[in-house]
Amino acid sequence: MKTKNILIYTGLLLGGLLFGYLIFGGTSEPQTLGEHISETHTDEEGNVVYTCSMHPQVRESEPGNCPICGMDLIPADDLNSDKSESPGPHAIQFSKAALALAEIETTPVRTGTPVLETRLPGKVAENQNLVSNVTAHFPGRVRELYVDYTGDYVRKGQKLASIYSPELITAQRELLETARFKEQNPRLYESARRKLMLWEFPEATIDQIERSGEVMEELDFFSPVSGYVSQIDISREDHINEGSMLYRIADLSQVWIEFEAYESSVSNLNKGDKVEFTVSSVPGQTYTGTVNFIQPFLSERSRTVEVRITANNPQNRMKPGMFAEGIISSQTDDGQQILIPRSAVLWTGSRSIVFVDVSIGETPAFEAREVILGKKAGNEYIIESGLEPGESVVTNGTFKVDAAAQLSDKLSMMNPQPGSGVNLGAHDHGDMDMDIESAERKESSGATNVDHSGHQMQNDLEELIPEYLKLREALANDDFGSAKEHIKMFSMDSFSGIEELRAEFKAISETLISRIEDEGYEGTLFKQYCPMYDGGSSWISDKEDIENPFYGSQMHNCGETVEEMNTEQSNSNE
Repeated sequence: MKTKNILIYTGLLLGGLLFGYLIFGGTSEPQTLGEHISETHTDEEGNVVYTCSMHPQVRESEPGNCPICGMDLIPADDLNSDKSESPGPHAIQFSKAALALAEIETTPVRTGTPVLETRLPGKVAENQNLVSNVTAHFPGRVRELYVDYTGDYVRKGQKLASIYSPELITAQRELLETARFKEQNPRLYESARRKLMLWEFPEATIDQIERSGEVMEELDFFSPVSGYVSQIDISREDHINEGSMLYRIADLSQVWIEFEAYESSVSNLNKGDKVEFTVSSVPGQTYTGTVNFIQPFLSERSRTVEVRITANNPQNRMKPGMFAEGIISSQTDDGQQILIPRSAVLWTGSRSIVFVDVSIGETPAFEAREVILGKKAGNEYIIESGLEPGESVVTNGTFKVDAAAQLSDKLSMMNPQPGSGVNLGAHDHGDMDMDIESAERKESSGATNVDHSGHQMQNDLEELIPEYLKLREALANDDFGSAKEHIKMFSMDSFSGIEELRAEFKAISETLISRIEDEGYEGTLFKQYCPMYDGGSSWISDKEDIENPFYGSQMHNCGETVEEMNTEQSNSNE
């Protein structure tokens, strides 16, 4: 594994060097690629001069390969065509070749109605509208059970039990007696038949009694519905009374999915909202539904509100009691808002940065801009201020653009004061003395390696995670003093209260989860989730039992284990 990591680090370092040369040409002064190109694109004899898109200092009189990197040489005119006037003092310019190498993509800023996504835990339950209780309409004694175990499937009209009842015998005699004089008194005859029919005996059984002229001492009891027997409350030779519950039968062709919404997210939910959900015991299958009921009362014990949908259940794959997880999409009442993809945003402390496309002509250029974020709406953020519809923002390769801005001492995530020489993220590229492990973490983890405290967690995961787990335990136990000590590895900020520290812990957790998913970690870790804190927050634990670091003793066991992080698989895929 160590040999493999060394190779990875070496490869990433070489890639960083090449990218640095592409932007800066190996000099210590920030400059754009076009500034390396001589204004003379032909030699003294008028022949075309060829150069390398990655090493523009190379000048050759004929096509071939770059002596430094081996890339195909191109006419210097093609490279120089990317030049244009400067788009602004804070913009960082790229050549087209650099743009392609960095895989930078942009997305237009749009306006629309935000759709909030709420992730909720839930479970499958019987549809109470399709559950029937089979009760006795007369007293008697159970002689035989034809269905004697739960889980059995019965069809409407199927025999359930045989019952002896003196009242049944009396009712049969009344039927036979009135049948003899039905021509003279048809109303009395119909009343005797109706009495047996109201006791839910099939008409065929009543006709059989009338034809035979003999009283049956035991009569079979039939199921009024089709479904699965979920409960049996009688045994052979039991005495039953009128109104006694005999069987409970559930039709599972449709089921309810009952989600638990924490009080902080209830205001976002409405009847008619679309739901996508999965059931843990049916992997690979995604179901859809619509919210049709929101419980009007809050459970004081769990601080949740039940949110329900009705779902078709083909082949009875979803069984009552199974766990489910749903994502409810709700439109806000805020009207049209400015929206950008979440991948466009870089955070550092209280600042949120995006890179806006400010290209002039054919020269790609991007400028950092601070924005004020609103709510998170699915894979997008609402923008309160800082952007206008029609502008474009970088959504892929954002970290690489930010790195180039830092090195140029321009406005960036780590450089709030461009031109002052105070560049928190810059490295000395005069001799390209870059720490290999730091470069690997930046490249593999991307912008998510920067936490909200404004600096990078560049230590190895083997050092960070044990300290993080101690921090989590301290927060779960409301131990503010211990938590302040353990957070020092992650943040240089000072905290006046445990709630501020918990907000920082959320940002640290997001960064650490991303690094673990990208880099892998040798050890068993559990990703856990609390849907109540700050619209939904995740953390990492080394134990499956829930000990909530965001609420401590107030709601110590609030949350759920989302997954066991398969770190061995992450390492094998590297």
